[in-house]
Amino acid sequence: SDMRHNANYTFNIYLADTNSYGNARFHLVIRQNPALAVHLLAFTATKSTNGSQVAWETENEENYTHFTVERSTDNGAAFDVLGGLSSDGSGTYSFWDKKPVNGVNQYRLKQEDLNGVISYSDVVPLMYADLSNNIVNNTLNIYPNPATSIINLSIADVAGKPVVNSYQVTVANSSGAVVKTLVSTVPSFQEDIRKLLPGSYMIQVLNNDNKNLIGRGKFVKL
Repeated sequence: SDMRHNANYTFNIYLADTNSYGNARFHLVIRQNPALAVHLLAFTATKSTNGSQVAWETENEENYTHFTVERSTDNGAAFDVLGGLSSDGSGTYSFWDKKPVNGVNQYRLKQEDLNGVISYSDVVPLMYADLSNNIVNNTLNIYPNPATSIINLSIADVAGKPVVNSYQVTVANSSGAVVKTLVSTVPSFQEDIRKLLPGSYMIQVLNNDNKNLIGRGKFVKL
């Protein structure tokens, strides 16, 4: 029975029948119907003039579910808590990240229900960066630019910088959605971009060991 809608139950006792009032006559077992558990229907993150707007839709959250918005700036290696709120049964919620960082911001939603069960949404990336082709410390060169099928990426050596064992490369479109990720152990390589849609793309290169930024730049796919 649904205890949300049926708060009262009636049991009959017959004095002539000891089974009607004997020991262990019945057991009360309470458990949640999975169909009535909290469900995340949608989770989005979009850019605006005030920062990143994180929004989500749920069902069956009532007023006992707690939501926490988390963000990663190191490609998912760690997530930091930006803030949280408790549900009110409205089904739609939003949160503003007023200080997104330059580079890829990855957002996810943590949900904790009445029973303490924790679940996470899918991760949604947004990229904030200077879309000029000026590269951090002039260490990154992308050519040809514009390109139609193949781009070359060359990471120049910079005096005084430590040796990099491997590079983490992220390619994002103009909306900030990550469309390619790869790891390279060499500072110069080629990448096939024939499957990318025409438009502007941002490449970001990190030191794969400590996730420090090495460089970023833009290229145009024709």
